[in-house]
Amino acid sequence: MSDAPIRFYFSLRSPYVWLAVEEIVREGIPVEPIPVVSFAAGTVFSDPVANPPRLAYLIEDVARIAARHDLTLIPPMDTEDWEAVHNAVEFAKQQGRGMAFTQIAARMRWTQSLDLACPDVIGAVAEAAGVDSGGAVAAMDDLSIRARMIEAYTPCIEADQVFGVPFFVFDADGQTHRYWGQDRIAMMLEDARAMGA
Repeated sequence: MSDAPIRFYFSLRSPYVWLAVEEIVREGIPVEPIPVVSFAAGTVFSDPVANPPRLAYLIEDVARIAARHDLTLIPPMDTEDWEAVHNAVEFAKQQGRGMAFTQIAARMRWTQSLDLACPDVIGAVAEAAGVDSGGAVAAMDDLSIRARMIEAYTPCIEADQVFGVPFFVFDADGQTHRYWGQDRIAMMLEDARAMGA
């Protein structure tokens, strides 16, 4: 594969993102982590928390997949402030520790049921990831970080037509290749290698 990373769109809200991050790190896949600040225009978001049968299936499905990778799911209470959480991720990314921060945050959320909207939790994530914890916590309320993310990532999200997470994109052979879901990682890697991406 080339040095150009695969674009990895995510929200730490999703347990499938947690599973994807674990595989990305385990396999050493070069990705550019991009927190989803919005979905592509025209996307209708179906909130699984608002759909009890879908939520029950999601928990059952994620637990099943996690067990196959020797991971244990402990479903968290859902936080409401994903903008603040992803601001902290962006802060870590700017310090070159975006994936380390994302992996630790995902683990704390999905294996310890911790609330990522809590500054103390974000501080602990930052410390474990080798990121300035005070800076990460301050980033949570920094509106300028959010504004920069929206300016930088919205055009990418629109161009790549991101409609869900985890979402992977790479460019090869003059085309954009898109894959949705943690269960598509092996296929995506196979395709990227075959195309020399």
